Amino acid sequence: MTPGPALLDLLVWLCAAYWAISVLLLFLSTTATVAQPWIAARRAVNAERPPVSVIVPVKTLEDNFLTAQESMFAQDYQRYEVLASAVDVNERAPRLTREVFARHPERKTRFLQTTAAFAVSPKVDNLVAPVAEADHDVIFTKDANAILLPDDLSEHVRQLVPGVGLVCAIQYGADPQNFVAHVEASMLNGPHARMLYLASCLGQGYGVGKIMLFRRGDFLRAGGFAAISHTVGEDNALAEALKRIGLRTVFSHRPVRQELGRRSWRHIFQRQLRWSVIRRDEAIFSFLLEPLSQAIPSFFAAFAAAPLVGVEPWTATAATYLLWLALESLLSFMKGWRLSWAAPAIFLVREAFMIAVWLRAWTTSRVVWAARTIDARRGAAAA
Repeated sequence: MTPGPALLDLLVWLCAAYWAISVLLLFLSTTATVAQPWIAARRAVNAERPPVSVIVPVKTLEDNFLTAQESMFAQDYQRYEVLASAVDVNERAPRLTREVFARHPERKTRFLQTTAAFAVSPKVDNLVAPVAEADHDVIFTKDANAILLPDDLSEHVRQLVPGVGLVCAIQYGADPQNFVAHVEASMLNGPHARMLYLASCLGQGYGVGKIMLFRRGDFLRAGGFAAISHTVGEDNALAEALKRIGLRTVFSHRPVRQELGRRSWRHIFQRQLRWSVIRRDEAIFSFLLEPLSQAIPSFFAAFAAAPLVGVEPWTATAATYLLWLALESLLSFMKGWRLSWAAPAIFLVREAFMIAVWLRAWTTSRVVWAARTIDARRGAAAA
């Protein structure tokens, strides 16, 4: 049985509505990405500069690793210590980190060996010792591949106002060295960043673990590690735990730079799938709406709805492609993000890749983190 004319007309109008919503979201999120630093900076009114414990969990060695570690010691902030931790202190990344520490006797540093093994996320296990041993109540955690500007610590602390329990930074991909890395940069600086910037402009915040700033006292009141050990998405779990005691999560006006270097398809697929599975388990509504922020569904909608405005389907599809590409290219130029001459091809590959990851996330709970395969739904042992 073939669909009747009325049903076909309804489907065409639904496609038109989908296209309109998707394109509106593209415009709004692009505008928000430009406006967010100004809007968020106006909320950053904390003038206090409390002592801070900077914590870096170390596992794998990535491009520009030493630059990222050195950036911790270039902070224009008077009172802070630096702690790092690792499971195997004899691996190369921990050894290089200790060498960096040794070059900075002016700053109090400690390198701790991780023995905890109760959490789903290996990062949570790696944070237990330094959080417990930190001298100061204000904790600033940084992934080992995040590069800080000299005033980043002081600027993030500005966001820690009364009522705020967690400050996170939106990451952007920099210095891609091969085609695959350009695709990952396009994902980070495209839909991922745009949606987070839009959420921030609307007063919303989510746990994003590249950088996290919080008070240890608040963390313990919210349940401590027992409240975040059950999930691979420990950053979002921390935000939810703090929310339960009445504290908000905000995005800083300062983004954080992640050097990409060279990437492999397997590497970025595993990383993107892990994040997608986390969103499926921890933020299902956001996960269900993700295709609205992606271009390929909008292409299909434009193709189907084109007759409503008397346009050839392929013309409408091509126009939609050029609109997305033009806006994202303009956004990259305005934000100072690197834009490749191969951007048209990178854009199409990125969109196909993201759809594939989103579909795969429906069918698996097994994710890879630092070469370790984890069942995101297996639960954790008692802390």
